[in-house]
Parts: sequence; C-alpha cells; structure tokens
Amino acid sequence: MNASWRWYERKIEAFKRAVRILDAICSAIVIYLTRKGTTLLLLLQVKDLTERAVNSSLSKITNFERRMKVLEVLPQMEIGYKSVIGLDAVKGLKTEQKPNLDHISLYSALKTNLRSINILDLTWHDPEANMIISDDSTLVKNLEVRQKPLFLEPCENIKCVLSTSVTSRCDEFVNNFNNNNEVPEVLRNIVHNKKWKEDDDKLIERTVRILSILGEIWKNPVFTTSEMRSFQSEGTFLTDVIVPLLRASLGDLPNGTVCLSTAERQSIASKIRKSLGSNEERYSQTPKTPIGKKPDVMLMEKCGGKIFEIAYVESSRIICTNSKKDDDSVAGEELYLNVLVKDANGIPRYFHLNQVQVPFSKDTSWRVVPLVHLLLTLRNITIVNKSLLMQALEQANT
Repeated sequence: MNASWRWYERKIEAFKRAVRILDAICSAIVIYLTRKGTTLLLLLQVKDLTERAVNSSLSKITNFERRMKVLEVLPQMEIGYKSVIGLDAVKGLKTEQKPNLDHISLYSALKTNLRSINILDLTWHDPEANMIISDDSTLVKNLEVRQKPLFLEPCENIKCVLSTSVTSRCDEFVNNFNNNNEVPEVLRNIVHNKKWKEDDDKLIERTVRILSILGEIWKNPVFTTSEMRSFQSEGTFLTDVIVPLLRASLGDLPNGTVCLSTAERQSIASKIRKSLGSNEERYSQTPKTPIGKKPDVMLMEKCGGKIFEIAYVESSRIICTNSKKDDDSVAGEELYLNVLVKDANGIPRYFHLNQVQVPFSKDTSWRVVPLVHLLLTLRNITIVNKSLLMQALEQANT
C-alpha cells in the first residue's frame, strides 16, 4: 500500500465523516477537504476523488434530503473550485490570517478549548470534572471542521451497518410472530410413560447448550472457590447460574415456547389455595385478603388469553442459613426437582423426583451428568404438561 493511495483513502473517509456530521455539505467544503495543507489539487484530481467519495457515501445514507445534498456536490465542482481559489487569493491579498486550528494538532486544540472552562463551574455531572472528554461536551463542539471528525473517528470505527439480510430477518420475525403458536399434531396425545419425547439428536443438542452455560459458570471467577461463592447474593446465583441453565434446557420446545419470568410476581395458584384456608378463616367476620407466594422464577404458559403457571423456582444464596433451607425447601448448592400430581380422584400428590448438586467448577465434574439429567427431565415434563394443558383446554371449549 503506497503513501498516495493511503492519502486518497483518508480524504474519502474525511468526506464521509463530513457528510454524517455537517448539516450543510457543498462542493466548496469538499474541495477544501481535499487540499494537501495549503496546496489545492488540480480540478480533475478533485473531481475523481470527489466522485469516489460520493459513490462510497451514498450506500450508507438513508435520509432522502441528505442524499440529495450529496448528489448535488458533483455538478457544482467547477463553481466550487473557482470559489475556493478566489477565497485563497483574497485571504492572501487582504490580511494576514491567524493560525488556523485545523493545522494544529487535535490535542493542542482541546487544550486551547479547555482553558475556556472555569473549574469552579464544574460539578460531578460534568465528564471534564472526572478528566473525561465526552463527544457531546463543549470541548468537542468547539473543535474545527477537520478536528471534530478526527476526535470522533474511534467512535465511527466501532459502528457497523446492518446487512439487509439481518434487517429482513427481523422484519420476518415481527410479521410472523402471531403465527408461531400452532402445536404440531404429533405432540397432542403424549403422556408420562418413562420415555423421552425427543430423539437423541435433540437431547444432545440441548445437552450441548447446557454444557456451554456450564462452561461460562466455570470461567466466572466469583464461583471458583467456596469462599468466593459464600460472598455472592441470591440474585447472583439466580442470574448467573439458575436462569441461564433453565433457558438452555427449556429453549426451542417442540410444542411451542414457554415464558421464564424472574419478576417475582404473585402466584395465582398460591393465592387461590390460600383463599380456601381453614373453616375458621373462611367464616371469619374479617377474612384476610390472601397473598400468593412470590417465587424467584416462574415458568408460565399463555393459552386462550389465560396465563397458566407450569412450574416455579425458589432459590437462596449459594451458602445459606439452616432456617432458609427449612422455610423454602432450598439448600445452597443443591437443586431439587419436585412435582405436584393430581390423581384420577383429584387428590394432589407431591413427589421429590430428583436432587443434584451444582458443579460450580471443574473440580466437581462428577456433578455434571446428574445435573444434565435433571434439566432434561424438567424439559421432558414441560413438553408433556404443555400437551396435556392444550388437550384440556380443547375439551373444555368443545
């Protein structure tokens, strides 16, 4: 890459930055930007450089008015060229010009602008008080035409333009969202019968997702030692461990999605159960308004305009007190999978289905397989229960 080619590329980038930043863009400004110091290029060179810059910029400009302004630059090149030559001549004949900040380094210009700020006027809200220069500060706004794009260059380099394929996929998602609630016929008549409801390929795919989350947990420094884990809050345990594992295991269900919420909303089922109460409470003159339990995480399904609570999660800190273990049936690193089943006679049965320990590091690798088994079992239960719920609703509506 020769120096001349690099210079041309820098000039094109300067033009594109000017198009994005300046409210007004005309041929005179473009010609001014193409100068080499105080030397003006030949008109043919300026035209060639400008044409390349215009073509490169148009593909990234979505605003109609700004596109029209950029398109008007090329036909005005000869007039603009003569204008710049005339201005240079007038400046040379009339007065001795002050040193132009365009020719001073960016940092010198910032230093000059910094002197105009009264330190006593600054508060902790001002970035300058913390020795930071913000892109919307007066320091930057007062920079000259060439220096401001130079200051903003790192920010502009970070930005990327979305491809049309990505935006099209987003539009497709929005347009088709309401059509994604159909349940495949093959899953309408399934029950709990000691069999997985998905083939090995699908189970392996989910296992890979779970192990990927587990790898992130193992790399997290806050979980490396028992001492470090003891300092972590319940929120950290939920956010960094429990919820990611649940999302990995319950994602892409064959019979539709479920909502995994951490809003700690009041459980409707719990409120209804409490509203029954004892005979003494029901016939009291001043009955209490029941408040449902507020689980840390709730698994919900929306069908027919109604919300159904499928499962809930109650958590604690990783290292928790004995009273917390007794009151909420949770125990730090232990994970319990419990199920509530109502038999044919309507009698609820509560089962302790599985219990594992969370493998927080590679040192506890023997915990990995039991954890995956528990999470895939939860997935299997969810698939069946969603199907049973759909069938019950269909029967109720017929």
